[in-house]
Amino acid sequence: MDKREYLTCKECGQEFQELKNLHLHIRSHDLRQVDYYQKFYPKRDLYDNTFIAYKNRDFYFSNDFNTKKNFKNWLEGQSRIAALNYCTNLLKRRVNEKNLKYSLSQVEAKSINFPPINYFLAKEYDYYGICESIGLKVRLNNFDEFKYGYGFKNPENMIIVDSREQKPLKFSRFNIEVGKLEFGDYTLNNQEICQNIYVERKSLNDFIGTISGGYERFTNEIERAVAANGYLVVVVESSFKNVMNFDKFATFSKMKATPEFIFHRVRELMQKYENIQFLFVESREESARVIEKILTCKGSCKNVDLQLFYDIGRI
Repeated sequence: MDKREYLTCKECGQEFQELKNLHLHIRSHDLRQVDYYQKFYPKRDLYDNTFIAYKNRDFYFSNDFNTKKNFKNWLEGQSRIAALNYCTNLLKRRVNEKNLKYSLSQVEAKSINFPPINYFLAKEYDYYGICESIGLKVRLNNFDEFKYGYGFKNPENMIIVDSREQKPLKFSRFNIEVGKLEFGDYTLNNQEICQNIYVERKSLNDFIGTISGGYERFTNEIERAVAANGYLVVVVESSFKNVMNFDKFATFSKMKATPEFIFHRVRELMQKYENIQFLFVESREESARVIEKILTCKGSCKNVDLQLFYDIGRI
């Protein structure tokens, strides 16, 4: 669409320099944004033909489905070639709009209206080959091995817990030692095994607060890890589904941040920094279980998509 076209009021023809001024202007025609865009730029869900929900202009124009379920159902009704071509073109569009550097990880894919990576695996589509063909670097994948358990039997190996961690986890295979960490909450005292991996543990409340009000402090922590050649895995003790719907919980009823805003920032971090990834697990007990594996994998987690591996039962 030509820029001048969408900066011109379709109701009266008046032109504007900025989109926000157009949006203020259409109120004079007793139109809400949703009414204006549905009237002059109608978009319907490709599966059930309902109007695309209007959350904001970018969401409206970048989505062809109102729900992931509709997207999935529509894909199931397409031929293999048609489904693959649609997904490839959708990825190309996102690359152009968001200036992506890396292939979408499982966390990134699940947080937008895009098929999760395990969809491509189940259909035997070469997802990473598609990404490379459109100029994306594959940073996290599913074909490298995730081997863990190095040092399980050595009693001298201990998990170091940051002194600021208020409720340290209990581990089944390691004792803990309290110390001051410059970044992260957990690491292993044996760096030959640990390979400079650090885990930042977050409850759901911690995670939302960190990515919203504590964002600047968190990015500073990531920068410190970069300077020290450290690799951060942020383990969130909540299912991905719950995090995507946290705004429906009474605990967060007064919070201005939305799931879309939180995951927009998560995607930004994953595209900007090579030394970080996020993993959402079901509980505090699961957090302790996966952290033991992450810290004893001799660095193999730096290349694999941990959320994908978790979702398909490989962690």
